[in-house]
Amino acid sequence: MTALPVRRSLPLLTLVSLAALFSAGCGGGEESVVPTVSSTSVQPAGTLGSGQGTGTYGQKIRLTVNGSALDNGITVLSNSCSGMTRLTAAPFESNASTAYYECTVNSAGTVTLGVLRDISGFVMATVPVTVPAPQVTLTVGNGSSSLGNVVITLNPAQAPVTVRNFMDYVNSGFYVGTVFHRNSPDFVIQGGGYAGPLTPGATAPTPKTTNAAIVLEDNAGLSNLRWTVAMARTNAPNSATSQFFVNMVDNPTLNRTPTTRGFAVFGTVTAGTEVVTAMTSAPCVAFPALLPSGDCLPQPNLVVTAAAQTR
Repeated sequence: MTALPVRRSLPLLTLVSLAALFSAGCGGGEESVVPTVSSTSVQPAGTLGSGQGTGTYGQKIRLTVNGSALDNGITVLSNSCSGMTRLTAAPFESNASTAYYECTVNSAGTVTLGVLRDISGFVMATVPVTVPAPQVTLTVGNGSSSLGNVVITLNPAQAPVTVRNFMDYVNSGFYVGTVFHRNSPDFVIQGGGYAGPLTPGATAPTPKTTNAAIVLEDNAGLSNLRWTVAMARTNAPNSATSQFFVNMVDNPTLNRTPTTRGFAVFGTVTAGTEVVTAMTSAPCVAFPALLPSGDCLPQPNLVVTAAAQTR
């Protein structure tokens, strides 16, 4: 084994002298080349989104870095993009002059990627990526015809866990075929938990199997105002899974107070409010085994025939 030299105190190095140190080589007299970046570009890695420098919430983006010695200790970091991975397989095989990285966007607005040297921490480049607020489009029908589309614009900045949870259900196809099972006049219309067809009976139906319940984000500064969308839950605070509701009026009683927990708002209906209004006006029957007095089950069922992330 080669003996190690005795550690000596070194003077503080500026970025300039540090770069010179890497250029000259360090450790055992071996030459070390400092990575450099000449250009960067970002494109969506998946099927959603288009155009350079843009991304889609919840989807992967691919960063291309051009320069030299890019196989010699660089990394890419971002608090707004998770699962950062250096690509090593064709057609995006990283090498010394071109490096490819992918990550999943988990925030909206301007996402910044930083290209760093691993050892020195020197920022060689920052790459801004524009990510619009995500949107989901639900298509609703009544069995014989389509009522139209409802567009929900989501708010990941203030309700990140709730938005990710909702998007997981959307992108897995969970909501397709589910019904809006609860019409509570001048209050809410609720769905996302039961597969159709659904008819009144002596016992409550079995809801679809869901993912694990999520933490309640009821203190994010979002209020249960008319046309906002929030998660339904049981009396237990951290119990929301797939069911959601649209507030048909301002419902301040559903907000958090100093003594009671609220319901987590995570988006707003930004197109198709007339469709939601038509849904609340559809024929409706009582279902005491499932719904409280005064609420009713739309009959024929109001069915989600399509659910997709459209931005």
